[in-house]
Amino acid sequence: MFSRSDRKVGLPKRRRRILLITQWFDPEPTFKGLLFAQELTKQGHDVRVLTGFPNYPGGKLYDGYRIRPFQRELIDGISVLRVPLYPSHNSSGLDRALNYLSFAFSASVAVILMQRPDVAYVYHPPATVGVPAIVLKLAKGVPYVYDVQDLWPDTLAATGMIRNPRVLRLIGTMMNRVYRSASRLVVLSEGFRNTIVARSIPAAKVHVVPNWADEKQIDVTEHRATPGPSDDPKFTVTFAGNMGKAQALTTLLEAAELLKTEEGLRFLLVGGGLELDNLKRLAAERGLNNVVFVPRMPISEIGQVLSRSQALLVHLREDALFEITIPSKTQAYLMAGKPILMGVRGDAAAIVREAQAGICFEPENPSDLADAVRAIMRLSEHERQEMGASGQRYYREKMSLGVGAREFAQILEMAAQEKPAVQLRKRIIDVIGAGAGLLVTGIPMGIVALLVKRKLGSPVLFKQIRPGKHGEPFEMLKFRTMTDGVDESGQILPDGARLTDFGRLLRSSSLDELPGLWNVLRGDMSLVGPRPLLTRYTPYFTREERARLNVKPGITGWAQVNGRNTTSWDKRLALDVWYVNRLSTFLDLKIIGLTVLRVFKRSGVIVDPESVMRNLDDERKERAAS
Repeated sequence: MFSRSDRKVGLPKRRRRILLITQWFDPEPTFKGLLFAQELTKQGHDVRVLTGFPNYPGGKLYDGYRIRPFQRELIDGISVLRVPLYPSHNSSGLDRALNYLSFAFSASVAVILMQRPDVAYVYHPPATVGVPAIVLKLAKGVPYVYDVQDLWPDTLAATGMIRNPRVLRLIGTMMNRVYRSASRLVVLSEGFRNTIVARSIPAAKVHVVPNWADEKQIDVTEHRATPGPSDDPKFTVTFAGNMGKAQALTTLLEAAELLKTEEGLRFLLVGGGLELDNLKRLAAERGLNNVVFVPRMPISEIGQVLSRSQALLVHLREDALFEITIPSKTQAYLMAGKPILMGVRGDAAAIVREAQAGICFEPENPSDLADAVRAIMRLSEHERQEMGASGQRYYREKMSLGVGAREFAQILEMAAQEKPAVQLRKRIIDVIGAGAGLLVTGIPMGIVALLVKRKLGSPVLFKQIRPGKHGEPFEMLKFRTMTDGVDESGQILPDGARLTDFGRLLRSSSLDELPGLWNVLRGDMSLVGPRPLLTRYTPYFTREERARLNVKPGITGWAQVNGRNTTSWDKRLALDVWYVNRLSTFLDLKIIGLTVLRVFKRSGVIVDPESVMRNLDDERKERAAS
């Protein structure tokens, strides 16, 4: 455990109980499996896994397992709880649905019975894995981070798995419910992020963390002592992975036909899939002696094939969905340190260009692929090595397991701070308190409104867009306290010149804040929370200070009862972060009590803040320039 003095403001370093909810886990192949759990454990967290009995990708139980109500096991130090499911992974929609739904039901029962974690990590697909996460949140107030590997229903429609528009709309509605319920979302690319944000999900809760390669099993060092499929002296372009309709590998065959006369060149296709037999048939019909098929091999052996190739190929068919997709083989290819031929538009191509790790070509364009292969072949051995080394550096610095796990640890910490159970009690108090406040102050507010109109004019209410929870904008309401005074040139006068004695009275007595009770009642604000600052200030928050956006802004807050406008920006924002990190019902009630005392005493009141302190953006611009 860490003492309070060791904790970093905004993202305190503490041991968290993290539950990984994933339908697939080792020994099944998965992106966020045992390595991820072990890396989080190395960072000091208590990590446990809730998963099903291993049956993927074949749809049959692995040797040594049999379905039972629950099974606990320890895998390399990680505690794993397996729950029953219907084993299946064939093309039948009914069987696939039973597989997904059975795990969702079993896992939902398990989360109720098991020890409460601080935060949950949820691996998608399938989308149904979000059900036990929602149950855990509702039953025990546990926040969850939802890792989006596939965009549903987009992927289901693009692959033809589901074609019924009504079913697709229903799945889309369900996914939006899961997204909104999650404390944080993690996606693979900026394209994924933009697509989800377009579904009215707050941008501040969506984080981009690319996948990493299976660093433990993929050995990319060359082992010349053991001959392999890439030991042929020819210039080898390798495609390794699934060969389905999405990969559109007929493009590769057509490019191979265009390159038939290129001496010393061959294409190596390693793996299996629904299109494998068709590809073999087409290659034979066209007499493509420069195309070699190698059966699917263990992931522990694929690294040697990659490291002995001269170039590595990624290809997906032309589809808008794939423009925001980063094929998983991209990371393994970068780690292998070989030039990449990228036949995918959008985010995947952007990575290769940014990393200077290869050549991009148009998907489903055989001629463009053939030109890209010729360009790679024309490079010297040294130039290809430099290209591969650049890709390795990029992977190590931006996409490796260590980098990604650290990002996830920070995101999980952000989620853990949100405390849904406390937020629910907070909302109940807000509704009761704001409702009662509006009833009690209804007549006084009417009198104040009449006085404001007579002394300051219309409109009676001051309305301004401010950042709310996750930075989402809302319209804040206050009573007007200033006139519309302008100078000889028509420019609006400074605040101090427009603030009348009546306006000063409203501010010093906090009567101007009363309309904010309506903001609280409709859910834009809370009675207690960080004060909503100007929207233009948000970009100037530090990473730690952005934690203040994890909760709704408040009419009063910890900073207001500890100096109000008399403290520096750094201290005020640090006080806000302190409050968010220690969010509790007791703390809110304490702040409300202290606020009432300060209002009666009128202590720490500055009716014209600009007269005693600078704007946050001006102050920090100057600091950055110095």
